[in-house]
Amino acid sequence: MVIKMKNNTNEKDKKGVVPSSALTHNVFIVWKPEYNLGIPIIDEQHRGVVTIINSLHYGMQSSNIKNILPPTIGMLHSYADIHFQTEEYFLKTIDYPGAANHRLLHQEYTSKLAGIEIEISADRDPRQLMGFLKKWWLGHICEEDMQFIMHFSI
Repeated sequence: MVIKMKNNTNEKDKKGVVPSSALTHNVFIVWKPEYNLGIPIIDEQHRGVVTIINSLHYGMQSSNIKNILPPTIGMLHSYADIHFQTEEYFLKTIDYPGAANHRLLHQEYTSKLAGIEIEISADRDPRQLMGFLKKWWLGHICEEDMQFIMHFSI
């Protein structure tokens, strides 16, 4: 497959065609069905966070990190706030006994993200951020969130 591009790029062949392989990249987090909790809005928000993380990863691969990092971190803060409010409302609705601890995990994420943001602001190197995001979100979804699903289904 080839894609015709209007603007000039170093990756064009002699006919001005960019091979599709030049436009692909590996995603950092591949969404798997086992990450779904069965609550549509929460599952959708989790996939949204993964999409933002993958966009940041793409920015790193495309050497466009200087322009992508600040707004992407802003998106991570904003989207996490929306998601945490949704999740915490749900936990309150089902009278989940671990709701207070779950809320603390959300607060810890927010603090840690802010701390990493300060650390990387000088050199704009997001590698530590990427490791943190992947570990935190997959751990949170697959462990912490699965616990309240077990409570919900009882």
